[in-house]
Amino acid sequence: MCYIFTARKTQFLIVDERQLEILAGCILGDGYINPRGAFQIEQGSTQKDYLLWKYGELKNLVSVQPKQVFRTNRDGKVNSSYRFFLRQYFKKWRHKIYRNGKKVINDEVLKLLSPLALAVWYMDDGCKKNNYTLIISTDAFSKNSLKKLRKHLKNTWNISTRIKYKKGPTKMYERLTIGSYDLVRFINLIRPHIIPSMQYKIPDPLTTQLIKRRNRV
Repeated sequence: MCYIFTARKTQFLIVDERQLEILAGCILGDGYINPRGAFQIEQGSTQKDYLLWKYGELKNLVSVQPKQVFRTNRDGKVNSSYRFFLRQYFKKWRHKIYRNGKKVINDEVLKLLSPLALAVWYMDDGCKKNNYTLIISTDAFSKNSLKKLRKHLKNTWNISTRIKYKKGPTKMYERLTIGSYDLVRFINLIRPHIIPSMQYKIPDPLTTQLIKRRNRV
């Protein structure tokens, strides 16, 4: 399966199924589509290998090659990251996804949520709190979208999730958590797609086996 994105009648971009799934994961995670329709992929400097993996997967769609960028925060500290852009064919996606400063997860995106897409989402915005709990940042989603996403995870893969809030200096942060009883199913889905440099984000296999045994008791 592939999808054809058009900018004008004579300009089109063919995106294959694997690339669509990766982009769906990026939409849930760190990806951003600017007003011109260019899809921006960016990762912190410590995740350069991950960004280069994305670049390798999406190389034929790229308009601007990976480069390092520097930003100065309010405290005067300079942070660096790496980013690249896909060609400006994603304006329709932007109109569907961004509303009132939040990401709207529509049915089109949900249909693309394969194990690969979930793995990209988790590599972007997820971490393990310990070997028995996974956390994924969901601050960017509208409340209705998060509800639909949780329902989709439950109905499709029988993965139950919870919402937890963490108080920050200026606002409350929203987190999707996956506890031990559902962690095994989620990890088994995404593990084959987790690249070597991101393996630190998933529980070790021994812990996963212990959870399985406990669940059977």
